[in-house]
Amino acid sequence: MLRRARAVLPFHAAVLLSLLSALAAAPAFGQVVINEIMQNPFAVADSAGEWFELHNAGLADVDIDGWTIEDNDFDTFVIANGGPLVVPAGGYLVLGNNADSGTNGGATVDYQYSGMFLSNSADELVLLYTAQSEDDRVECENGPPFPDPTGASMSLEDPQLDNAAGTNWCQSETPFGEVGRASRGAAKECAGVVAPI
Repeated sequence: MLRRARAVLPFHAAVLLSLLSALAAAPAFGQVVINEIMQNPFAVADSAGEWFELHNAGLADVDIDGWTIEDNDFDTFVIANGGPLVVPAGGYLVLGNNADSGTNGGATVDYQYSGMFLSNSADELVLLYTAQSEDDRVECENGPPFPDPTGASMSLEDPQLDNAAGTNWCQSETPFGEVGRASRGAAKECAGVVAPI
């Protein structure tokens, strides 16, 4: 009996270690957050210059190919990259309605979508990693406590903050391309009232 127990224990230990390793390597859903939103560019039309940035606050890369982006109404699209679309651990990825930096105001867009319109008034962005499983959500109000910039993006002050709270967002201060001001993966700096460029 004792011999059998010694033979079985290493097998169970190996299985347990294998499961723990798989769990450690798997991305924790909820670690990809909506970090910055350009919903109202100034120098180009909304239809050419809207985008939003995702930040991976976790320790593992996350492939968002196949995820769904939607609002509370009718706008929706499924990310169909034809292969992995990875938000690196600690990194950023931008999705926009126009990937041509020559016509979108100078933004570098990692994935071009269609079927989504970012309203200049109240609107929502929802990330779903399966049809019904929500990873993150931002519901912007038309003004305070959320910023409501024209020609500047709206940035989460720190990706560790709750992006559901409008007081944790600010108007970007850094000049960016032709669309106005944006942070795009840089440290977020809150601005006061800034004239659009």
